[in-house]
Amino acid sequence: MARRKKVKKSTIVKVIVIVGILVSLAAVGIIYAKRYVSKKFADTKQTYTSVQASVQDLSSRVSGTGSLTDSDTEDYEIPDNVDIDEVVVEVGDKVEKGQVLAKINTNSVLAAMYEIQSKMDAIDKQLQTASEQKAATTIKSQVKGRVKGIYVKKNSNVISTMTEKNALMILSLDGNMAVEIETNDLTAGKKVKVKSGKKTYNGAVKSVSDGKVKIVLTDNGPVLGADATVTSTDGKTTYGTGKLQVNSPLSIVAYAGKVSSVNVKLNQYVKKGKVLMKLTATSYTANYDKLIRDRADLAEELSDLLRIYNDGAILAQMSGTIKAVPKTDDSETTTSSSTSTSSAQSYYGYYGQSSSSTTTDTSTTKTNVFSICPDIKMTVEVSVDETDILSISKGQSADVTVDSLEKTVKGTITEIDKSGTTTDGTVGYTAEITIDKEDGMLSGMSCTVLIAVTERKNSIVIPVEALNNTGSSYFVYTTYDEETNTPGGMVEVKVGIQNDSFAQITEGLKEGDTVWYKEPEQNPFERYMSRSNGNGNNNRNTSRNRNGSNRPQGGYNGNNRPGGYTGTRSGGSGNGNRSSRRSSVI
Repeated sequence: MARRKKVKKSTIVKVIVIVGILVSLAAVGIIYAKRYVSKKFADTKQTYTSVQASVQDLSSRVSGTGSLTDSDTEDYEIPDNVDIDEVVVEVGDKVEKGQVLAKINTNSVLAAMYEIQSKMDAIDKQLQTASEQKAATTIKSQVKGRVKGIYVKKNSNVISTMTEKNALMILSLDGNMAVEIETNDLTAGKKVKVKSGKKTYNGAVKSVSDGKVKIVLTDNGPVLGADATVTSTDGKTTYGTGKLQVNSPLSIVAYAGKVSSVNVKLNQYVKKGKVLMKLTATSYTANYDKLIRDRADLAEELSDLLRIYNDGAILAQMSGTIKAVPKTDDSETTTSSSTSTSSAQSYYGYYGQSSSSTTTDTSTTKTNVFSICPDIKMTVEVSVDETDILSISKGQSADVTVDSLEKTVKGTITEIDKSGTTTDGTVGYTAEITIDKEDGMLSGMSCTVLIAVTERKNSIVIPVEALNNTGSSYFVYTTYDEETNTPGGMVEVKVGIQNDSFAQITEGLKEGDTVWYKEPEQNPFERYMSRSNGNGNNNRNTSRNRNGSNRPQGGYNGNNRPGGYTGTRSGGSGNGNRSSRRSSVI
């Protein structure tokens, strides 16, 4: 059996001594580290600072970012059946009005003019027929019925009345008026009484659906749109009330002219063929008006082609920067010209006339485009939070800073899109700001926009940190005990507008009153970094009095901040490359 090797006593002692030394060194290290940390992060107790209420201008602003976009860019289209031999400019080139942009094939221009002239000749023939198809001046009833609504009188404008009422008259075709009520106490076919005004009529339940009950009664007497009360036949039970309507209505309409006379009265029963009203100053039919518009478009295009033919080239119609040029490849072009004939019964005004129309497709496909920007205006879009959108309006001024140029210019809100989009639960709207384009400004440059939504002149202001909110009111501390590090002298105040830095005090303080508040709390690492500037050099400013001399960005007293106190409050985000922040107003 092998014998165990004995460990010498001296060896054990050496091990114990080494372990003891190591433990002692670790303990010393921990103590030293604790002292070092305690020293570095000493003075953790928050101190109070004081400030005097001051009279200044205070504004609350909407802040947003976006990208510059060229404004008022105009497209000059050339019919694609005009052959371009050579484009002599490139995107980005500066051009002057009258400068040659492209050389063209004059024969193709002549062919295009011939095609347009042929279309105009076809329209002229159609106009001869259409000119005989004036809108009717007498509107007759095409069915029998009772007049329940008259929305015109002598000299009424037909278009205005149609726009407002969607009809000139209303006829009842089946002899019934109707009223709808909500009740669960009636069934189909049940007899009821309907009271409207001073008269009571016999009625019957026409239909019942999901608690909604439709009652019909005679159309001889009841007034369209009047209130009606439905009761039991003995009058002891009231089932509900509603508005009287025509059960089977027919709208009498027209599209042109003025009313020269109304030939029927309310509640009058009319037979088929009865003259309802007469019109004057009626225009030609809609087909005639369309032909006139089409011919005008073709005449304008023909004029452009004549100018191109005389110039022998495509010339710039304005000075500016080229933003797009047409393709010069031999892409296939299409010019369509078709003629179609349709026949339809016209019920406008119930004229009862049958009309047929022949239309010519006058469109010429245009794909060749020169785009020129006049380099006068630029725009930027920013997202505006739902809490601020009603605070801005078109025509309002804004400050636009082009980041890369470090230049701020004045702008104007020219468009506000209030359709709204929702991102992460926040509703945002878009405002467009227009500025004058200056040297160095390019499309796509990032910029920052500030819009003053609220401004108060000569207001009593204090830092927002000095406000204490109870939930229903605000108060400030006006005294401070250094020995106990305790503020006192609570004074209730009323707050007006505020931004990220300052708040307007409308009641409770006057200029020169001193208020005390805690500095915003920092965690130990932030406190150490702020005291040492990140490199261990302690440059802490220990001054407690904050009358402006040591306040960042010009000081609280506003001597170094033109225009008073302004600020933004974080919130929301824009769409795409736009982002925004919003101010808070109480």
